[in-house]
Amino acid sequence: MNLILLLIGLASAQTSEVGFVFDNPYYTADLSQRTVNGKVEDSGTLRGLVYKQAGVRLERTQNRMHWAPSFQRVGVRGYSSIATWTPVQQHERRDLPQELVFTRQGHHTDYPEIQLEAEYVFPKNAPYFLFRSVMSIVKPMEMYWLRNQEMTMDDQFTHVAWPGQDGQPVIVDFEARKPLLEKAPLPVDIPWVAFLHRPKGYGFGAVALHYKATKTAHPKTSINDGAGNGKYWDRRIIDQTATHLEPGDRFEEQTAFVLFQVRKDAPVAEFLQWERKLRALRPQRWR
Repeated sequence: MNLILLLIGLASAQTSEVGFVFDNPYYTADLSQRTVNGKVEDSGTLRGLVYKQAGVRLERTQNRMHWAPSFQRVGVRGYSSIATWTPVQQHERRDLPQELVFTRQGHHTDYPEIQLEAEYVFPKNAPYFLFRSVMSIVKPMEMYWLRNQEMTMDDQFTHVAWPGQDGQPVIVDFEARKPLLEKAPLPVDIPWVAFLHRPKGYGFGAVALHYKATKTAHPKTSINDGAGNGKYWDRRIIDQTATHLEPGDRFEEQTAFVLFQVRKDAPVAEFLQWERKLRALRPQRWR
């Protein structure tokens, strides 16, 4: 698919009713449909991201890479996610001169109480993309687990980084993070977090541009281990605590996800350069 895009000179190509593939000089983003247990999943959520400069495809083999917003009501064993949102009631893809904008609206079949809005913005000449989501409660419900900003990936990183209390980056391997985060959990509104593969010299991180929640329960940003030594981060707004939600409750996020090179002497320097640029350039619609 990437070769076809390059040959015909397009930034994107639709692959199904909702799904598509986007290509720029830095990465290829795969938002195509997939089949799970014989059922088509065409949510328009990111499945994988090829970082061209590093020659690596970031993905979570058994799931989509982008996995939130996700939600679990009280009394239900498992959670549902924007990644499994099928059918998507409304969607639009606008191919603009400098970027591709993809919007979705509606609700997950299992959660009619939550009105979903989601938007990806893919610049045509930059190593990042933007994601905005809004969850609006339209019917009373009891929420048990509510998360956003989650990116989940296979065993493709060696270290994690976040801003310390003094503002300087903390960079540790995944095992070393555990006692640090047990002692001082990351705040729910932490400005940024990033995963790195130091030997191979690539990284992927999130710059939080906006976050707002009308209700929270034990909120924090969590760095997690997955099956097969996978790794993921998420923002836990309601963390496994029965919480009553009413119409008018609303949960918003706007995040820039950045691919970057990891230098030996300054592993997150390029990422932090992009963080400063993104905060300085914030157009009104990101807010």
